[in-house]
Parts: sequence; C-alpha cells; structure tokens
Amino acid sequence: MSLQTSVSLPLPRRPLPDSCHFELLDVSALQDPSSGRIVHLYSMVARCLSCEVVFNAREGEGFVSTSAARLLRCPTGCGEQSLKGAALRQWRAAGVCGT
Repeated sequence: MSLQTSVSLPLPRRPLPDSCHFELLDVSALQDPSSGRIVHLYSMVARCLSCEVVFNAREGEGFVSTSAARLLRCPTGCGEQSLKGAALRQWRAAGVCGT
C-alpha cells in the first residue's frame, strides 16, 4: 500500500467581509456640483474604531477603488470596510455647514 500526500496550493485571496469600522474625519474629493457624484476621491482621514489609529488614506495607500465602492483598510492590518459612494456623499453633505 502506498500513501500519497498532496501539498495544497494556497487558495486565492478572497475579499474579507467588512471586518472593521471607521469614523471618517475628513474627505477630500472632486464632486459634480449638480449631482453630488464623486468624480475623484483624493484622500480620506479616518479613525479605526478597532485599534483607534488615525490615518490618511490615499488611492493605493489605505484605500482601493472598485466599480461599486472604496475599500478602506487599516494600516495596522486589523481590518477593512467597503464604503459606497452614497455614504461618502452623505458624509460630505453633513460636514458642510448651512446645507
């Protein structure tokens, strides 16, 4: 009788479900004035509610844009959260006085 062992290859990395939550402190974006749609997101300043670190996230350095949302990642590696454009627009509108 021969025993064969198999070495499993690493599985492809799947996106984690929202494993962390963030408080947005500032959002820098270019918005369409008529629709409020975000044309370009420059950066976000956020606080991770898990580890309390405050960080400045830019495209490729803290967040990644997808067709459906922005994926914000904690720089300490404790988690990530997807943010839809509507959530970012609502935050921005709430942060502007007099609207």
